[in-house]
Amino acid sequence: MFKKSLLLFSLFFVTTSFLNAQTISSIVENTYNKNYTLKALEESIKVAKQEIELSSKWTNPTLSFGLTDIQFDEVTRRDLEPMQAAFVGITQSIPLGDKLKISEKIARNDYQISKYLVEEQKLQYRAKIYEYVYNIKLLKERLSLFEEFKRNTLNLENLLKELYKFNKANQAQILNAQIMQQELNLKSQKLKTLLNTITLRLEQITYEKIENIDIDTNIKNIQLSLNIDSHPKILSLMQVSKKFDNLSKLEKEKKNSDIKVSLTYFQRDNKYKDYANLSFAIPLSVYGKEDIKSKKAKFNEIETNHKLEDIKLTFKNQIKTYQQNIEDSIITLNIIKKDILPKYNQLQKVLETYNSFSSTNIDSKSLINNFNEIIKYKLKVLAEKENYFNTLAKSSYYTKEIK
Repeated sequence: MFKKSLLLFSLFFVTTSFLNAQTISSIVENTYNKNYTLKALEESIKVAKQEIELSSKWTNPTLSFGLTDIQFDEVTRRDLEPMQAAFVGITQSIPLGDKLKISEKIARNDYQISKYLVEEQKLQYRAKIYEYVYNIKLLKERLSLFEEFKRNTLNLENLLKELYKFNKANQAQILNAQIMQQELNLKSQKLKTLLNTITLRLEQITYEKIENIDIDTNIKNIQLSLNIDSHPKILSLMQVSKKFDNLSKLEKEKKNSDIKVSLTYFQRDNKYKDYANLSFAIPLSVYGKEDIKSKKAKFNEIETNHKLEDIKLTFKNQIKTYQQNIEDSIITLNIIKKDILPKYNQLQKVLETYNSFSSTNIDSKSLINNFNEIIKYKLKVLAEKENYFNTLAKSSYYTKEIK
């Protein structure tokens, strides 16, 4: 009855843990919603959007008013001469050419750049979350493996103790097995510390404590995409290039200076008629500053285009490197799991059987050495899995996907 209750409790616990486990997609989505760095960047998009509206607005008109020809000896008299008047005027700068239209294009460039910056930051966070989650999952697998090693080491120690009873083993051999057990305990403790550290790093990004994560750590053949044209980093640089091109055009347009129109109404004493002044002012572009600024913007555009081509090449080479690492891990894993480990496991059984039935004292060196080789290659399997999944996580920044 007790065993049945224990079994039911275990099944309930496993089922509950599975149902409460978060998918990595939900973790990523929650991070996007909670992360304050992303929130700040998203606010900058709103700012850039307001700049688009501002870019097409005329400058505010200037209102002027006052009195002319104030006589110091008779300040209050306003009828002494015809030039004495009260005036009110308005001055408006009227843009000529396509300056406002180009300014709006530049503002739209900045708006798009700010959007791409958010998308790139999201990719960086997602890649880092995947990396941390995979590391946590594989560290737990490593800890589980160390528990298996400790059980096997204990079994080896018990075997040697049994052989010692029949003078087939000695105290030194038993002590060596006990030392192996303590070394495994020490390594397990270091792994637990590392696991806690990475878990805290994940919490720092996600703003939440994550207990259970539902993620697949089975190795698959993967072909990473080399299509980088839609990557936000690439698109952002393209917008920067367009922005410099528009800045160059804007400086050329500034040679056609805005015209400043002023209209002023003068009110005089009843003895004289009122009158108005109308004036136009146009700054003269005679020193060539606009041409220099236009060339400077063009050089910036060329520089950005060179950076863009370099980034594209770097991205493609990095993806190819990740692809090579993934393929290398798969090949190494297949060799270890299919060819090497089965032979070492078989040899371990042969050695244990032989030593159990041997009529003379045995040297446990071969038994322990073979056991150490099994541990070494099982750890290599996990190391290759870690390399595979870390590479896969990092590649997601460049490919924008996890397959």
